[in-house]
Amino acid sequence: MKKFLVTALILCAGIVLPRADASMIILDYQGDTITTSNNIERTLLINSDDGGSYYIAVRPLDECVSNSDGSVQIPLQYFYINNNKQDVYVRYNEYSNIFYDMSMGGVPRSMTAKIKGYGIVPAGIYSINLEVQATDIETKQIVSTTVFNMQFNIQPYQELNLYSEEPRINVGAKDVFERNRKISTESAPMVYINSNTDWILSLDPKDFGDMEGRNYYVRTVAGSSRVTNRLQERALITPEREIILARGKAPAVNEHVSVEYSVEGKDGKFIPAGNYVNTVKYILREGEK
Repeated sequence: MKKFLVTALILCAGIVLPRADASMIILDYQGDTITTSNNIERTLLINSDDGGSYYIAVRPLDECVSNSDGSVQIPLQYFYINNNKQDVYVRYNEYSNIFYDMSMGGVPRSMTAKIKGYGIVPAGIYSINLEVQATDIETKQIVSTTVFNMQFNIQPYQELNLYSEEPRINVGAKDVFERNRKISTESAPMVYINSNTDWILSLDPKDFGDMEGRNYYVRTVAGSSRVTNRLQERALITPEREIILARGKAPAVNEHVSVEYSVEGKDGKFIPAGNYVNTVKYILREGEK
């Protein structure tokens, strides 16, 4: 996915009082958007073009945080602004106080805009228009309002969690006397997927382990709701071939795939008795568009 460059849009929407020395509030970004499975945040710097002291309040002009085409809309109940002491709850078209007795000019102050508790958010650029109001501490008069288009540039986020990394196959005494005997893992290891993009899950067999005298196979036996396609027929594992196990849609929130491994004698030979343990490596990547 191409990385978008996001530039702060700073616009003085209007000056409430006709003061020649009225301050313009200046907002800019500090760093990139930080994305985790349950939290998205971006730090803002706030300053003014004078050295006055103000109360700073914010009013959302949109009812939600939306992506570029409006297909994903995050309600305001998940949007917060942290003033470095607490998360401040905001409501549509209402002012919420962010800073009290804030001296402006010189060193800027920081605040962090957050999307918190919503869950996995699909990758893309999200925005909300905020009106920032400055009130003079001494006169209690509103000296400026500034409209700021707050943007989150949410990059692809993917995470794998494994129930069991090592498929264990137990070959018993009765099995060794049967040619072409296919013996499967006692349980199917579970792979859990979190992703904010369409995804592909693959098996990388390069470090699978000893395959001498036997063939190993893999397939999936179950998948959750947003798994759109999975490997249901057994596929032979070879060191040089990556095997696609499943594909799924975004957002994936603890979607899972159950993977079964099996072994059989190569060229019709018997398999010695014992426990067979191999190390598997899964690869999670973005799905094709």
